[in-house]
Amino acid sequence: MTNKTERNGLTLMVNFSVIAICLALSLNMFVTGLPQKIFYLVSYLSVASVLYGLVRRREDFKENGFYIALFAVLIIFALIRLFWAIHVKGIETAPSSDAITNMGNYLLGAKRLLMGAFVLLSLAIYGHRISTTTLRIGKVLILAGLLITLGFGIHEHLYTENIRIKLTTEAASMSSYMILFIYCAWLWLSRYETQVYWKVADIAALAVTFALLYLCGTRVTLIALIAVGLLFLVQTYRLSLLTNWRISALLVGVMAVLILMTSNRWVEGVQDIENFGSNSSTSLGARVAIWGGAVNFIEHHGGFATPDARTTEARKFIMAHYPRNSEGYTNVKYNMHNEFLEVTTLQGWLGMLSLALLYLATLAGWLKKCQLRGVALPMLALFITGLTDSVLPYNQTATIFIMALALCCIRRPLPVTRVTTA
Repeated sequence: MTNKTERNGLTLMVNFSVIAICLALSLNMFVTGLPQKIFYLVSYLSVASVLYGLVRRREDFKENGFYIALFAVLIIFALIRLFWAIHVKGIETAPSSDAITNMGNYLLGAKRLLMGAFVLLSLAIYGHRISTTTLRIGKVLILAGLLITLGFGIHEHLYTENIRIKLTTEAASMSSYMILFIYCAWLWLSRYETQVYWKVADIAALAVTFALLYLCGTRVTLIALIAVGLLFLVQTYRLSLLTNWRISALLVGVMAVLILMTSNRWVEGVQDIENFGSNSSTSLGARVAIWGGAVNFIEHHGGFATPDARTTEARKFIMAHYPRNSEGYTNVKYNMHNEFLEVTTLQGWLGMLSLALLYLATLAGWLKKCQLRGVALPMLALFITGLTDSVLPYNQTATIFIMALALCCIRRPLPVTRVTTA
């Protein structure tokens, strides 16, 4: 096989992978089964390309130290979750249905994170081979998927009992996190286009994303959307929000509009806080109770634990300290509503360390001024949403997260014409 044939094969593979991932992201919110099959196909190709790079083209890895480190951290993170799921399945004699669901989600999600790590490394190494046409096809697919998803969301909102839309997931919050990750991928791909019609497409993507998050009704994703947008502007255009008053005023205005449009949910949150003493059985009150149960559990368990053992002890804590909090008592069986507490209660301090390494690796890359590309976008989204909910335990959200993160590793030359500010 000649070097030219090898290069052509790698180029074809990586371009196909990008289009396939964008197709999977576009279909995921209204089609079940097919997006996951597409992801598996891409992951197999990515494993082959990474192995090829190790054996035949070691020079491809020289300038990607940060992504090799991120790849290693993701492998560790996924393996710990995988070992935990296998271990717990082996020792559980009569698990509850919720525990079975929990373990199944972790097992499948860990496998997909493990495979997705190879997709990430492949796109990080060979991303410069991706053509402009491929990126444009990918963006069209994502935007079309968002628009179709909005149609399904409006139909669900109007013609079903779901005021907060769930789409293909079990909960509205899960849908909102997945949509947010998809938008992170769109943002990163959008920086490679400067034409006016693509800027119109950017506005359309933002509007559709906001509409979907509004229909999902998850407050934290709106905060994350604003934070991700600000990070993208600062990272891409080097905007100084402190010195450029026009941009700052525009952003303040946009945030004010977003808050006003979702004011009912924020008012509800404020009322939950004000009435916590007399009625803690609310959305926010349940989280306080669950977090207390999680901290209490961690104080007595530092290693692997079963979902049923965690639920039992957490419920004892809630009954002792929040006896009227039926919301917390019921929902504690699903997750801990905080990513760090969720991981630590089940996988112990080892699991907590593996999660922390994801953020620490990104932070270290930023401090060392590595070329992070778009990695910080989905990582920031994950961190913010993970403060009030458990995001990655569900295989669907874990799959979308790793696909979006992989797309955000693409390296392409910036267009000649760039938007600059004085």
